[in-house]
Amino acid sequence: MTKFRIADDVAWLSREDLDDGTSPMAYAALLPRGRPMSLEGSACLVWLAVADGGTWEQILTATALMADIEPAEISDDVRALIDSLVAAGLVQAD
Repeated sequence: MTKFRIADDVAWLSREDLDDGTSPMAYAALLPRGRPMSLEGSACLVWLAVADGGTWEQILTATALMADIEPAEISDDVRALIDSLVAAGLVQAD
């Protein structure tokens, strides 16, 4: 079963770290010269779920819980975002 996690050569922080208190946001970049990517709103929630690591289903469930929504309503979007994060090298599939 495939598990996803943030890649080893990625630096990131969330708006929570900046103590902003507004909508969820994270910034991630491949080191040493990667261009920063901002993940806002629900994309940030997916990122935070990936930060905890897990299977696609675990990440989907965690994201749905954070968003207070049914997993079936967001499964296609979560899958597409994880696929794009893997393609960008920010997330690793093990």
